[in-house]
Amino acid sequence: MTARQKFLVIHMTDPAGAEWDPDLDGARLQRWLDFRDGPDGWEPNGQTVSGPDQARRITAHGGEVVVTDGPFPEFTEWFLGVEWIEAADMEEATRLLADHSTARIGRMYVIPASGD
Repeated sequence: MTARQKFLVIHMTDPAGAEWDPDLDGARLQRWLDFRDGPDGWEPNGQTVSGPDQARRITAHGGEVVVTDGPFPEFTEWFLGVEWIEAADMEEATRLLADHSTARIGRMYVIPASGD
């Protein structure tokens, strides 16, 4: 069996992304779920997140904590959700994610786990 590595995937909206197409994107998402839940996949562990109006920014500078409620005007995109995937390496993770619906309608960041 090939060693697997964990990767954090952050799903984002993108103002330049395509509009959600229920037929096309729904099919892409279903293929992803079928793979993830299949014999070569992994335990489902993703989670969508609430919108920017539910978020808070917390900063602590000079001993003062400042809490700001969202939404945040400096954001042109927003988090859709996060999940951990398993792949042999970054190239395989990239190939797996390229057909995900988020790749078409938004963007994804994939980050290898540190291995600690």
